[in-house]
Amino acid sequence: MPIIVDKQEKRRNIALSCTELLLDKGFSKLRISEIAATAGVGKGTIYGYFKNKEDVIFEIIRNMIVEHQQELYVLFKEDTSCKLKVLQLFDFFLCEKRNYEKHLEMYKEYLSVALTSGLRDMHEFNRECSEFIRNILEDVIIDGIKKGEIMPESINLVDGIMSTERGFMVKSWSENRNCRNDFKQYIETLFELIEM
Repeated sequence: MPIIVDKQEKRRNIALSCTELLLDKGFSKLRISEIAATAGVGKGTIYGYFKNKEDVIFEIIRNMIVEHQQELYVLFKEDTSCKLKVLQLFDFFLCEKRNYEKHLEMYKEYLSVALTSGLRDMHEFNRECSEFIRNILEDVIIDGIKKGEIMPESINLVDGIMSTERGFMVKSWSENRNCRNDFKQYIETLFELIEM
């Protein structure tokens, strides 16, 4: 009887097995041969599940985002304030609940390649990731409005909050300084203005 392989599960497992490799090597230095060796498969198998190296990396990042989302939903208790949920959502940048330093370095490299390569796949993937985070933030803001924690107009701040976080991230990298406290202060001040 032939063995039935769940292609999505196999693809996910290959990617997950290479997460630490990506964090250690970085985006640009990672090679298909290293991915195959780490996953315990041949290069041909990699190409059977992924179009190219970028596709493998997209799957790894997608899984990191899903893992972060799962952690968030454990932290998002019914009595957790909207402001605290927003700060927890952006812990990827703030690094308060978990050390995301390697993740940030990898993301910086990824962003650099995405901005300079002009690859449509990278731009589409970046939009997909942003939309994923945006949806979580929007749900948090809507929940805060429903609970009467923040003003109804706060829903209009979703894109601005996301852009501000990205801006502080780029500022940190371009000025080689830690802007985490600046972003946290921004969120604190914003909530002083929108809380009921």
